[in-house]
Amino acid sequence: MSDSSKLVKPDNTLKKKVGHGGFKDSDLVRAQSMIENNKIDFKPIAQDLIAELSQVLDDIKGANIKQDAFGSLMYPMMQLRAQGALFHYPIITTISDIVVDFIDGVGVLDAKVLEIVVAYKKSVTAILTLGIKDLSAKAGQQLCSELKAACERYKKANGA
Repeated sequence: MSDSSKLVKPDNTLKKKVGHGGFKDSDLVRAQSMIENNKIDFKPIAQDLIAELSQVLDDIKGANIKQDAFGSLMYPMMQLRAQGALFHYPIITTISDIVVDFIDGVGVLDAKVLEIVVAYKKSVTAILTLGIKDLSAKAGQQLCSELKAACERYKKANGA
């Protein structure tokens, strides 16, 4: 370093806002217990997200979408992916993960991709109706593998 230059260390404003140190072990145990033992009924939450997804699909098909179609379509699916396991429906997280990763990877919303999203929507609706919570049920395994196969067929046919 020359005499005219000096090293400037920026303020860590985030650390100033949240303070120093970590979480108490007792707080972490309590939070984990609340997650594992929550009794919140996920079905109404998931059904609202499916209704939102249906509306976005209708808007895309009718060319009525006024904002980013990609982001609008991804939002309810990402919420289902994030919240599924949290509310004791890990199969919804798994099936959402398949479709979110697929759409993110192909980066287009053509008619075939939208068909896969419709199949996903029907699958999540069936999961909720049948009360399938994880992949131990044969029907759940079949829904996941069929959706994954549809995504793979699209990728193969479109070089994605």
